[in-house]
Amino acid sequence: MMKKAFITGGGGAIAGEIALRLDKRGYGLILADIDEARMGAVAKRLSRPALALRADLSTTEGIAALAAAIETEHSDLDLLVNNAGFIEPGDADRLAPDVLDRHIFINLIAPMQLTSAAARVMRPRGSGDIVSIVSMGGIMALKGSAAYAASKFGLRGFLTSVRAELAGDGVRVMGVFPSGVDTPMLRYEATHGGSPLNFMGKVLTAAEVADACMAALDSGRLETYVPYSDSVMARVMAAIPWAIEKVLPRFEASGEKGRIKFLAERNLTIER
Repeated sequence: MMKKAFITGGGGAIAGEIALRLDKRGYGLILADIDEARMGAVAKRLSRPALALRADLSTTEGIAALAAAIETEHSDLDLLVNNAGFIEPGDADRLAPDVLDRHIFINLIAPMQLTSAAARVMRPRGSGDIVSIVSMGGIMALKGSAAYAASKFGLRGFLTSVRAELAGDGVRVMGVFPSGVDTPMLRYEATHGGSPLNFMGKVLTAAEVADACMAALDSGRLETYVPYSDSVMARVMAAIPWAIEKVLPRFEASGEKGRIKFLAERNLTIER
């Protein structure tokens, strides 16, 4: 019987690359996204038909509907990939309340509820995988992304706890932690005041993140970092958060050079 995988943010750049790799591994795919056209574009690249579900993960109702679909129509699910993400750069006091909430709904509440739904159908049968795209921003918090950091820190903690709860029941829980990835979201950050630390080193491709997801599936490790070298600094700084503001200016200067290069190579301009 064909395995079944469910991918949120299913019309995005990273989701598209993950879908291609899972398609090659013989999975049938369910894509969930608010943008039906983008999901259609991903589906056209696959070797077999994919089911596309329109879902708004910024609302309680949208999340509940998708969780219900997992527990009813797709209770034979083998793999859940929590990939949908959102960021609006800016200081916390300058972001509207609904924008602050949007970070938490899409980045935290949605993967929490969908993971819980998947666990309810996977645990009784003793098999299944749950992979979530987290972020280096879930390890080290930066200024200008407080809501994003809160959501990703929360997701990291949630995954760690749920993995322990499901240990021994045949259900694996894994997180993938990429640094900056060349996606529409990062390009938006680059032109709207996002953290320059996203551009300190090499900006990842969506394909590299998808490869890391496959590595996570193959290894079963709780956390997979891409690149690993970036995670070393992030984990050290996370252990001594009071030191971040002291070293940040030096890192930001280097990152700003990277941002300028990133913008120039893609013919993008900063919006004021």
